[in-house]
Amino acid sequence: MIEVRDLKVYYGDNVAVDGLSFEVKKGEVYGLIGPNGAGKTTTIKAIATLLEPTYGEILVDGISALHEPENVRGMLGYMPDFPPVYDDLRVDEFVELFASAYGATLEKRNTDVDRCLAATNLEDKRKVLCKTLSRGMKQRALLAKTLVHDPPVLLLDEPAANLDPKARIDLRNLLKRLARDGKTILVSSHVLTELQDLCDSIGIMREGKMVINGNLQEVVERATLTKTILMELLHPFPQTHGFLIAHPSAHFSGEVDESATLIEFTFDGDNEEVANLLRALVELGAPVKSFHERKADVESLFLAVESGEQS
Repeated sequence: MIEVRDLKVYYGDNVAVDGLSFEVKKGEVYGLIGPNGAGKTTTIKAIATLLEPTYGEILVDGISALHEPENVRGMLGYMPDFPPVYDDLRVDEFVELFASAYGATLEKRNTDVDRCLAATNLEDKRKVLCKTLSRGMKQRALLAKTLVHDPPVLLLDEPAANLDPKARIDLRNLLKRLARDGKTILVSSHVLTELQDLCDSIGIMREGKMVINGNLQEVVERATLTKTILMELLHPFPQTHGFLIAHPSAHFSGEVDESATLIEFTFDGDNEEVANLLRALVELGAPVKSFHERKADVESLFLAVESGEQS
């Protein structure tokens, strides 16, 4: 649904995006991650036809965003990272303004506004002036106007910024529902734990380049060379630690407390070796209550990219 091919964006001598290529499938939620200055916002603006790339091609449902921007814009719902609302309009007027801009009839505008205010939990704020809203509420109003013309593609730049925990959960559930309904969503965010729960695929950018790109779980697992094992014992069993310390594939990062019942260590072996390790611990007499691998997460992968361990 979105194809970015060898995208380059220069601001004078500054290279904001450098040879970026990735694609987002229909109905997929794609998370674009990177530190400030990585080029995420520039990339989203280029897809939204708000700036002209220096080089490269962008296709939205097979249509060139560079050569046919008018045909692409109707398919896009764009939400910038700062909520620019019109202060002197009521919330419902603000959303209706954008419905009108997309050519909706008066009757349809009313229906569309009601739908979007309900989706963003703003029904009780519909008659409130936008200038009286908190920044989090303005963020919701901005999302409501983004959805008003029912676009098949959503470009969301930091949509969860300034939202309280409940609003973040509501937003995540709304985006999941929109994806199930077939919408394609490209979302940039610094809230990495939320992207883990939301995205099907991710791309991690650094200095304008794509460092890691692909299916979320496959990317995380491929980039993780060691497993982190969490084990809980019914009661302390000092022999457990001695056994693990002597095992060539098990490693502790800190001091070992033989009286501990919660034990965390890294393990270099494959899944079969993990099963053999557990069997050996049980045969040793360790009172194992639980034993599982802690799944690698996006945050750990991002930190590895930032430190230069992944490239």
